[in-house]
Amino acid sequence: MGSWVYVRGWLEFHGQREQVERILGGGAAEGWAFPQGGWLDAVCYAHAVRSQYVDDVLDLIREIAALPAVDEDNDRVCGLFLVFHEEEGQSEWQVRDGEVFIGPAAARYDYLWR
Repeated sequence: MGSWVYVRGWLEFHGQREQVERILGGGAAEGWAFPQGGWLDAVCYAHAVRSQYVDDVLDLIREIAALPAVDEDNDRVCGLFLVFHEEEGQSEWQVRDGEVFIGPAAARYDYLWR
């Protein structure tokens, strides 16, 4: 069956909400939520997935990260995800500059998984 991977984080965007919702299946993708109110356009994710499906989540995030800027400020999608794999430990997915950069998470976040 595979081990569990716990993924939590968010993406911020500027004028790309329609494209983000389209990528996420109209906003109905499991684990995703669009906060209401305030000035920040964002989508949050918190979900546990089997390890064989974590690449599906990462693929969605990569597709959203690659969205082009839509205004003269050249604001791209950005965000941060903390990912805890039961067997491989914790990593960090930084979303910036149209890409997802994956690396080890700082030990200061270990309290989230104890």
